[in-house]
Formats: sequence, C-alpha cells, structure tokens
Amino acid sequence: MVAAPVVLVVLVLLVARLSEAAAVRVAAFGGLVVLGWSVWLAALSQTRLDGTAVDVPWLAAIDVRWHLGVDGISLPLLLMSTVVFACTLLALVRNAPDCGGTAWLAALLLLIEAGVLGSFLALDLVLFFAFFEVALIPMWFVIDQWGDAHGPRGLQQRRRAATRFLVFTVLGSALMLVGFVVVRSETGTFDIVRIAASYDPVGPVALTAAALVALGLAVKTPLWPLHIWLPDAHSKAPTVGSVVLAAVLLKLGTYGFLRFWLPLVDPGWDWLLPVVGGVAVVGIVYGALACLAQTDLKRLIAYSSVGHMGFVVLAAATYTIGGVQGAVYASVAHGVVTGLLFFLAGAVKDRYGTGDLRELRGLYGRVPRLGGLVAFGAMASLGLPGLAGFWGEMLAVRAALFPAGVLPRVTFVGFAVVAALGVILASAYFLALLRSAFQAGETGASPPPAVVAGDVSRWEWLVWSPLVAAIVVLGVAPGLLLTPVAEATVAFLGGGR
Repeated sequence: MVAAPVVLVVLVLLVARLSEAAAVRVAAFGGLVVLGWSVWLAALSQTRLDGTAVDVPWLAAIDVRWHLGVDGISLPLLLMSTVVFACTLLALVRNAPDCGGTAWLAALLLLIEAGVLGSFLALDLVLFFAFFEVALIPMWFVIDQWGDAHGPRGLQQRRRAATRFLVFTVLGSALMLVGFVVVRSETGTFDIVRIAASYDPVGPVALTAAALVALGLAVKTPLWPLHIWLPDAHSKAPTVGSVVLAAVLLKLGTYGFLRFWLPLVDPGWDWLLPVVGGVAVVGIVYGALACLAQTDLKRLIAYSSVGHMGFVVLAAATYTIGGVQGAVYASVAHGVVTGLLFFLAGAVKDRYGTGDLRELRGLYGRVPRLGGLVAFGAMASLGLPGLAGFWGEMLAVRAALFPAGVLPRVTFVGFAVVAALGVILASAYFLALLRSAFQAGETGASPPPAVVAGDVSRWEWLVWSPLVAAIVVLGVAPGLLLTPVAEATVAFLGGGR
C-alpha cells in the first residue's frame, strides 16, 4: 500500500512527457485506487496491532525493522488521509495552478501520501521518523513553487513561509530523533510494540527521552508557542497544499503523541503530562483569540487548527482510553472539516481574487451554495451537535474531567473548564466570520467583482462531497470510530498504566 503512491509518482512523470492533463488524470485515478485499497484494508483488518502486519529486518546493524501494522488507532487516520488525498488529486484535474507544473504538483502530493501512509503504518521508531520526513520535505516544494505570490512582496513572503516551514520541521525532527535514540539506549529496541509491552519508564534518562519526543512532536503538531510557522505556511500554500497540510500532515504529530509518545511516559511523573495538558489548553484559548483578530480567511482557519490540535493533545495527556478515543476522533474530525474549509477558502479566492474578510461582504447573496457550504463547515468546526466536530471536543473535555488515577484531577478539571471556554470562543469567531463575509454589512458593502463567475460547479460538488458526507456520518454515528479505538488502546497500552 505504501509503495503504490511511489509507483504512481513514476507513472505520472512518465505520462507528463506526453500530456500533462493526462498525467494529472492518472494521478487522480491512482488516488482513488489507493482510497479503495484502504477501504479494503479496513474491511479485513482486526483491531490489534498484529492484525495486519509486516515485520522483517531492515537495518540489522542498529536493529531497525520494516515493521508495519494497523489497528483501531491508526486505521481511522489512514482512511481519512486517503479520502483527503483522493479529493485533492481530483481537484487538480479541473483547477490547475496558474504557474503550471500541475503534473509535478500531483506527483509531489502522491509522494507525500506515501510518507503519510507509511507513518500511520510504521511500528518502528526510526521507520516512523523516515516516513515522516518523506511526507514533510515535498511539502516545502509545494509551498515554495506553487504558493501564493500575489502582492508587491508576494514571492519573498512565499519563500519565507516555505523556509520557516522547513526550518521548524527539521528542528522538530532532530529533537524527536534524539529522543528515539535515547529510548533505544534504555530499551535495546526501536520496536514500539515491544516497548509498549515491556518498557518501564523510570529515572531521569527515561524522562529526558519522553520530554525530547514531546518537544519534537509539539513543533510538528503544532502546539503553542511552537506554532508560528503554521499561519504563514497555510496563507501562502496553494489550496491543495493547505488542505493536505491541515487535514493530514498535522495529524502525523498528534498520531505520534498517541502511538510513539504515550508508551514512553510514566503517568506517575509529577509534571510531564500536566505540563503537556496545560500547553494544549493555552493553545486552545490562544488559537481562538487569534482567530478573532484575523482578517484573512486562510489565516483564520490556520489559527483555528492550533486550537483544535490543543484539544487532541489535551485528550492524549489524560492517559485514559477515553482520552485516546477523543484524540483520534478529534483528529479525524479536524481532518475532514478543515480540509473542506480550506477547499472553500480556495474557491472564494479563485472567484474573487482575495481572501480578505473586509472585502468579501455580501457573498452569500452572490454565491448561496458556496456560502451555505462555508456555513456548514464553520458550524462543524465550532462543534455543532450532529456534526463531526462536536464529539472530538466533547470527548476531550470529558477525558480531562476524569484523567488517569495517578494524575492531579483538580489540575485537569481546571484544564477542562478552560477548554470549554475555548469552545465558546470558537463559536464567536466562526459566527463573526459568517456575519462578516457572507452577509451584507450595515453600510451595504458589496463584494469585489467576480474573477470567476458562478456558484459551486458540478466538479467541485464531486470533489467536496466525500468530506461533507464524512462530517455528517461521523456526527451521527460516532461509534464507528470510538469502539475500535477503545479496543486498540486496551491492546496497546493495557487501558493505561
């Protein structure tokens, strides 16, 4: 499954020599094939780590193994990712970037997909690190070559955003890798299954390893205050780049916390889990307040992601089955909701040449279907009951009310109260977004003249409908995710040490 996108990269580049349009269609078809493969895998997979696995030596000298497997924690994220990649590749068929090179862009997206799938399947620390880098490095090219360069300093700002993205991801990678090496010195293995089964994290070396891994993942997730690379990366990335970055790449960080960090942690440590939970809660409130100050649509959605990732990490920091359930659910919900919102933000900018909310008043009267979809996405993101965003936030807050028994409950109850305040603030900024952009102001301000006429096209409906459907289905049937995640957590962590 991991090799399929790599084979498609080669095929796309070969076809591009004859026809770029045909190459993009090949990439889109390949994305659908990989999606079908993941659905087939879901139908066959069990909920334990050894349900569907490959385990063979890779770098025998340092005991690195090609160990791949899937369970109820990784499978929902894998499915969500293949849906998002299929949607982005389909979008390129009819919405090519102005600067050209669409076949190369599609090839890079497929390479990112290979890294993402490998990361979600990897059960070896070094293998996870390697796949993580395969996913991140091509994103630098996507931002640097196809990002937004409009404005007097647009090209310079685009390159600065791409460079900042690269620098921060390399920094996070270095910290994470050092932590993994320290874990290897303590356990004698990089295999996370063996580590989870037998590792007893005791002493300052174990604490140092867990802290290093947490810091590296905090850069990649990102958590406040290490998020400063994210808004610029989103605002300058092309639409498909923003969708993949928000919906998928950020989840590699949160998945790393669940799969590769929790087994390294002793919940009896006095400060580590409470500190991580506290940082997550600050990020929830900070992200909401930052959103209230934004005038650019893509930057607003980017800052909202900081808050949503805070909910995910807060849930993980409770070290409970319910916390892992909430973290996985919130990750998947954020992927489909924010992926849809970035598609819609790109559609608005394509039609009107701007994402400045001060210039977009009255759009609902001009493009009612697009306006309705933005309202739908905003309501899902703020946690309206019956849509996907509700359950992730609710489960995260509930998990904070009932953390693992050895954790300071009063502290985590305080976190839950502050996180609930973040939900209220999220409602405020998304409602302000809808009022500002899609209703006429008191002065009767008009939207800018359309660059591309027309409301939502049939092709856009085709591309976006899987995300819309996922938001509804996950909202009304949360058990589709919650049950397998709980079973996998018991198998992996024994329900929490």
